[in-house]
Amino acid sequence: VNTIAVAKPEKAKMVENMLCQMAQSGQIQNKIGEQQLKSLLERVSEQTAKKTTVKFKRRGLDDSDED
Repeated sequence: VNTIAVAKPEKAKMVENMLCQMAQSGQIQNKIGEQQLKSLLERVSEQTAKKTTVKFKRRGLDDSDED
């Protein structure tokens, strides 16, 4: 988590919060393994992924030059 915090502090904070919530609710009884941590990171990435949209605003052609 510390390594992630260097590059993306907001993502690391979200992972820390998830881990705390899981521990408080009893979902974590042993040490978190690498696969479990990767799974948590994927879930956080999905939540924070920004969806990029592109909108095209088409202008009508001005035919007044042909008069």
